[in-house]
Amino acid sequence: MRTAIGTLAALLVTAATARAQDADLLLLNGRVYTADPARPWAEAVAVRGDRIAAVGGSAEIRRLAGPKTRAIDLRGGFVSPGFNDAHVHVDSTGALLTGANLLDVHDRARFLERIQGATARLPKGSWITRGDWGAYEQWGAGSAGRSATAAGAPFMPDRSYVDPATPDHPVFVSRFDRSAYFANALALRAAGVDESTEAPPGGEIARDASGRLTGVLRGAAADLVAKAVPPVSFEQRLAQVRAVLREAREGGVTTMQDLTTAPQLVAYQELRRRGELTARIMLRPQLWEVPHVAALGLSRGFGDEWLRLVGFKAWVDGIMGSSGAMFFEPYAHDPGNKGYPRHIMFPEGAEGAATRMTPAQRYTDFGQGNLEKLIEQAADAGVPPHVHAIGDKGNRILLDVYERVLTRRGMANADHRWRVIHAQVVHPDDFARFGKLKLVAEVNPYHVSDDMRWMEERIGKQRNAGAYAFRKLKDAGAILVFGSDSPGTNAARYHLSPVYGLYAAVTRQTVEGEPAGGWFPDQRLTIEEALDAYTRAPAWASFEEDLKGTVAPGRLADLAVFDTNLVEAARSDPRALLRAKVRYTIVGGRVVYEAGR
Repeated sequence: MRTAIGTLAALLVTAATARAQDADLLLLNGRVYTADPARPWAEAVAVRGDRIAAVGGSAEIRRLAGPKTRAIDLRGGFVSPGFNDAHVHVDSTGALLTGANLLDVHDRARFLERIQGATARLPKGSWITRGDWGAYEQWGAGSAGRSATAAGAPFMPDRSYVDPATPDHPVFVSRFDRSAYFANALALRAAGVDESTEAPPGGEIARDASGRLTGVLRGAAADLVAKAVPPVSFEQRLAQVRAVLREAREGGVTTMQDLTTAPQLVAYQELRRRGELTARIMLRPQLWEVPHVAALGLSRGFGDEWLRLVGFKAWVDGIMGSSGAMFFEPYAHDPGNKGYPRHIMFPEGAEGAATRMTPAQRYTDFGQGNLEKLIEQAADAGVPPHVHAIGDKGNRILLDVYERVLTRRGMANADHRWRVIHAQVVHPDDFARFGKLKLVAEVNPYHVSDDMRWMEERIGKQRNAGAYAFRKLKDAGAILVFGSDSPGTNAARYHLSPVYGLYAAVTRQTVEGEPAGGWFPDQRLTIEEALDAYTRAPAWASFEEDLKGTVAPGRLADLAVFDTNLVEAARSDPRALLRAKVRYTIVGGRVVYEAGR
């Protein structure tokens, strides 16, 4: 009797163990690109809980199925690690997706269409802001420098056709270069601006021949309306983050590294509490906040697999779109301009300076000393600095600061993983320093496809030999990580979907295939290198290489499934990358996106 009972107990334990080892999800009959050098290709993946349980052939993986296992026949679909976008502005991406994207608008019909679209997405009473119309008016989207329109006065909107379409939404949008703003009737009324209002010094309130306000404001006059724009409500912020999460799911992006403000972090926490967070968010507060963060005892890695502190963000200079990047020599199209410093570096003790300062004050150079001091404080907290540098002088300034701090602290050969964000135009003398200082180059490949339309006009061909020089950076020993820089700048739209970045990295062409041989084609990357920079390398740069970035047992089950073999497409027809669509996005073992559903 005891033997029978013992045998039955053993069978029950064995059965329970077998059920506990059943996979929750199987991906079968695919082309699995693992990004794991030890085993780069496989056919199938088994997922148990939030982790990858096994990787191998379809027959062996199928044996892990149980009665509750979901098995998906991929029919040759391409599987990769979930994409890890190292540079996303979630707040402004969400504002653009839910609001009015006017970057490629420079005519009445499309202006009105985009504004009407925003009124359909936003609750009544919500303000429609930013916009940035006219960014592609001079140089067309997809062009390597071809003029989009004939020379003439730039497009300006008018209240006569906007007001009837916006009875419930104040509108306050800008031209991309901030040379003009536009306000509808509701926005003007909220600001107390009418036909009797006089423009302040340095400003202009545009009127037609009859004295009617057209809605166009310039200079200091725009501040009259800007002061009336209310803060984004919490519910609107949640809606904006949801819009970004949806775009991430549709693109196979499972991690986003974000420039994070306190209101954004509260929104992420709330969406996680509601079960709506479908991508992992790596948090990057601004560098000037390091004393406050450090005072709370928060150091690198604080958080968990969904929300984690990975770095402090700072800026050295401006951007190419506004001719603000810092160069040793003047801009070719603006001989008196060498760019401007943007050290963020508020005066010492400027608590809350970011909210009190005017835009002009924020761009004032308070000296490298404060940048260097704050980087020292970040090092004390164990949190890597992630610093924006665009022009050759901007990159030189940052490399000099990094070298001094790393040398002074005995960290030059340490595993510090400090980042240069963009590394956009590097002086020939400085490439080797990236490897010498063991730096991560957080680059944005799609910038090549979009920005080349103005690059040679602005800094000439010679300096462009050091622009977006991914091959030179990699060969010099820098660790390349890719980010979209979504949603772009006031002068350009950068897409969150990683296929745009992959295409740009392997072709160095615009989305229309210009120029035919690629722009500085010697700087192209292979598709394997590009995929690495979008998956494994960003995880490594965030000290998460044991958690994600490869399709291997024990890693988080963050996966993307495409209808196109990205490796084969890049080799045979790179433009097919732009047509590739995600079929499934899986985060933590959960299918968060399925095409057609």
